[in-house]
Amino acid sequence: MNMKFAAVAALGALSLAAIAPQAAAADNGFYIGAGVTTTDFKMSIDDIGSETLDDSGFKIIAGFRPLNWLAVELNYMDLGEAEFEDGSDVSIESTAITASALFIKEWQVIDIFARLGMANWSSDFDAPGGSLSEDGWEPTYGVGIGAHFGSLGIRAEWEQFSNEALDDFLDTDVSTISLSFTYTFL
Repeated sequence: MNMKFAAVAALGALSLAAIAPQAAAADNGFYIGAGVTTTDFKMSIDDIGSETLDDSGFKIIAGFRPLNWLAVELNYMDLGEAEFEDGSDVSIESTAITASALFIKEWQVIDIFARLGMANWSSDFDAPGGSLSEDGWEPTYGVGIGAHFGSLGIRAEWEQFSNEALDDFLDTDVSTISLSFTYTFL
């Protein structure tokens, strides 16, 4: 009887030892985070030309990772404020809220992911003649890489969406690079 108990105990211990690295590698659950961003606004104005503006801002993250390969995430991004360098005193200040699915490939503590979702953007345009606000919904996509150590994580990512504003007079490609920290509630 003791031999059977020892064999079952040994098999149980080996099973737990085999499962433990997989459980430690996956950081599934609810998570929050914050980061810094740098944003390029590539703006094309009909019949006038184009210009690329850039600025830095911040990002706030809330998400849920139910599976090792899938997460759903909401982000608030302050995309910054940029001013045209042509002396016109025209500037743009933008924010966005994104809702995305992240498709993740995991190797040990490293995650590589692709993002696909929707961005609700809002932009304030200031010019010598007055101000104007625009907002809308646009598809967003991106890629990133991250590392996680238990509940703590760090990641770098690129995300992009395009919008049309001012009665389709202004087309803008918004491209954001961010460095963020996350905490998962295991």
